[in-house]
Amino acid sequence: MTCTIISSGKELDIAHKNECRPLHHEIKTKLRNKIWQLYCRGYNRFWLNCEYGVPMWCAEIIIAMKMYNDIDLHIAMPYEEQASSWIKERRERFFSIHAHADKVIIISNYYTYDCCDLADMHMIDDSDIILIVGDDKTEMFGIKYAREKNVPTEYLL
Repeated sequence: MTCTIISSGKELDIAHKNECRPLHHEIKTKLRNKIWQLYCRGYNRFWLNCEYGVPMWCAEIIIAMKMYNDIDLHIAMPYEEQASSWIKERRERFFSIHAHADKVIIISNYYTYDCCDLADMHMIDDSDIILIVGDDKTEMFGIKYAREKNVPTEYLL
């Protein structure tokens, strides 16, 4: 079964600071535990957009799990130059994740106003469940689209 993980982006308020801080470890521990729970429930294929923050952290967790488990990482890249303006360390992590992914698709060759929404649509259309990391009151596109498609959602706050 397939799960898409989408972040509301709230973690970015702290993500641009030192990633070794205890708060980051707490978030990553919650993510690791939730992904493991989903895997134990039969979800062995995960879609992410690989943005910095929760999606990238989840990808790194899934890659680590791949060493000992039958789990697949799929990435829907909103546009080809997604990481071009990132700092070198984050770009290197981004491309390392892509090298370990089972599937990478590029939604658009260049940034468009709707490329991120199209990436969410692609992931959600192929999913049995959506994990939203963040506030359950957020009215972001991915949540609305999942509701339209009647794809069950879970929240990790």
